[in-house]
Amino acid sequence: MDGGAPHRRAAGVHADVSLGVDAVRHVVGRMDRALPFTTASCDGSSATVWFADVVGHVRTGSDPLRPWRDALGGQMSQRHGVPVRPHVPAAFVLQWWCEVAATPIAYAAALGPWVLAPSPAGLGFELAHGLNPHRVVVEPGRVSLTAEPDPARRLELGHTAYLGLVSEVVAAYAPEVKMSSRQRWGVVSDLWDTTVRLAHGAAGEDVGSEPTRVSCCFIYALPGMRECAGCPRSGRGTSRH
Repeated sequence: MDGGAPHRRAAGVHADVSLGVDAVRHVVGRMDRALPFTTASCDGSSATVWFADVVGHVRTGSDPLRPWRDALGGQMSQRHGVPVRPHVPAAFVLQWWCEVAATPIAYAAALGPWVLAPSPAGLGFELAHGLNPHRVVVEPGRVSLTAEPDPARRLELGHTAYLGLVSEVVAAYAPEVKMSSRQRWGVVSDLWDTTVRLAHGAAGEDVGSEPTRVSCCFIYALPGMRECAGCPRSGRGTSRH
């Protein structure tokens, strides 16, 4: 794609002309410096898993995230010395899938007046040895980046872009695992809200205590682990408004 030409916007996202690849690289650089544990980059590698490839496999009826779930389940079982039921790695992988999509969009909205809307071909991730995503890759020529001065409008547009990236995979996710609609779509909602909260914190805003989630990560099912602060089982988090 010609770096000087305007990029096609994602459906339902901002109508203005994209700011261009140099601006995208600038925003991703800002994001990379703000992220505490994850690297953001515009340079993919042979290890990059692109959203477009995952979505493409889902559309053919396959289950492209199954190997990730299985590998994580095996790693968890080995680490804890007990068999781990499949719903536990399934919850982790679903959360990570949504987190990768939410991260560049939420951080762009919090760190500046930007609506960043990657196409599936413009967003990827790479896994660490622990099988968590440790690198988010944004392909500058395959995203829309626009300026929006209204923070609420930025988040509205960003949320639309986020749902467009994750929903098709979420709807078909983990057919071998019994997962309620509340859990499945609660993950989608929770990870957006959590990532937006972290992004605003990275921008220096007061974000308060962690709210109670709708979904559960099931970490308490692992030996020696307890519910996290926002777990819906514990009720220790703050209420959402």
